[in-house]
Amino acid sequence: GYNLINQRQSLLDKPSLEESRAALIKFITLHQPQGKSSNSVTVIFDGKEGIYFPKENIPGIKVIFTRNITADEAIKSLVEKSENPRGIVVVTDDRDIRFCVKECGAEVLSTVEFLSKSKINKKIKSEREASKKDSHKYYLGPCESAKITEELKKIWLNPR
Repeated sequence: GYNLINQRQSLLDKPSLEESRAALIKFITLHQPQGKSSNSVTVIFDGKEGIYFPKENIPGIKVIFTRNITADEAIKSLVEKSENPRGIVVVTDDRDIRFCVKECGAEVLSTVEFLSKSKINKKIKSEREASKKDSHKYYLGPCESAKITEELKKIWLNPR
């Protein structure tokens, strides 16, 4: 959880850690970087439960606060104990976790890859691509530019 929070300035800018955690859960709910809302998400935070805990159960999102182990150990344990690790995607930038869960058969995404899959990032990317396509419509090569410049010189610089 904290690795994802540290990747988005909008999550880091919250006044408290509890609000950052809540904002992460809201981001996942609204922008679905996990693909579909039917894909369940488990967010693991180091430490005991803080002030923040989802006020209502959010379908498909489970929040775990580790107690006597680190979040890294909890992630590895969940994947190792899973009946179907091939159906799990672990989001981490930690090399040790990446290696361990891949050995179990789980897929791994970096935090940046995961966040880039969100609906908001897809929308921004789509708008950028559309903008690029539109800008290419009006691109003039050097020959066309030179012809237009000469025509404009004739029009504007010839005294009448």
